[in-house]
Amino acid sequence: MDNHVVVGVGNIYANESLFHAGISPARAACDLSRADCDRLAAEIKAVLRRAIDAGGSTLRDFVDSEGKPGYFQQTYMVYNRQEEPCRLCGTPIRQIRQGQRSTYYCPLCQP
Repeated sequence: MDNHVVVGVGNIYANESLFHAGISPARAACDLSRADCDRLAAEIKAVLRRAIDAGGSTLRDFVDSEGKPGYFQQTYMVYNRQEEPCRLCGTPIRQIRQGQRSTYYCPLCQP
């Protein structure tokens, strides 16, 4: 997800939102249909809501304002799971570089 098009989501949540929307991270924003955009917007909201409810993602040393770690990383479908089986279809999760960021996706679930 090009941050010149969709800003502020963050790499983790962008990867997870694209997965839940069934959209390949290699697709250009200009190639998305209105239905794709609506689905992606809904999934961004849903993923962010689940992350907030789980206290965020603790990858190293993140803690919330009460000093508690987040637990959203335990539910990742694709992020940082390269070569692990997709939780839906079993296909190995792939990693690509987009700009300076790693992007994770399932080639079967995100055509």
